[in-house]
Amino acid sequence: MPSATLHESSFDARREVPVVVTPSDVELVQRVRKGDSWAKEALYRKYFGPIWSTVLRLLGNRTDAEDVVQDTFAIALSEFESLRQPEAVGGWLMQIAVRQTHRRFRRRKLRRLLGLDRSIDDAPLELLVQRGTSPEVRADLARVDRVLARLPAAHRIAWMLRYVEGGSLEEVAAACSCSLATIKRRISAADDQVRKYVRIEEA
Repeated sequence: MPSATLHESSFDARREVPVVVTPSDVELVQRVRKGDSWAKEALYRKYFGPIWSTVLRLLGNRTDAEDVVQDTFAIALSEFESLRQPEAVGGWLMQIAVRQTHRRFRRRKLRRLLGLDRSIDDAPLELLVQRGTSPEVRADLARVDRVLARLPAAHRIAWMLRYVEGGSLEEVAAACSCSLATIKRRISAADDQVRKYVRIEEA
């Protein structure tokens, strides 16, 4: 995508200073549908960060995460006409990203069955924490990583979206394209396994 400035400016003659105007998601989506390159870049810059960080934590591998994020935006650009609620474009993009993450997990499973998978997880939870985190916390996160790695992908993704990304149950259900009851069951099943090895303090 061509480089572009994220904000467009108008000019307030009375104050003689530029006034920064940030288009809403609805306006950005409308402009993307019309082929506006600036709007495509603005939307990408706005949502790349949260989608990248979420996918990286879900997959634990930077190469896989890069592929998923790239696929997510490519798919979104080809399916914008199907977006019924432009104001919810952020959640819609995350839904695509989670769907692509599931596909990546299935591909990993197949490659391992065929003896072809040589990838190494390079972004486990313990390496994504802030500097100064205690060795005890890092050890707990390493145990969480090992537990999550043994869970079905759907359970792992649901648990991480809820407890690592901090999404509400409704947001997690929407991202995973399933009912609230289903997402509760997945999170509960994963949580039961995690708590066998790690003590989690409730906020």
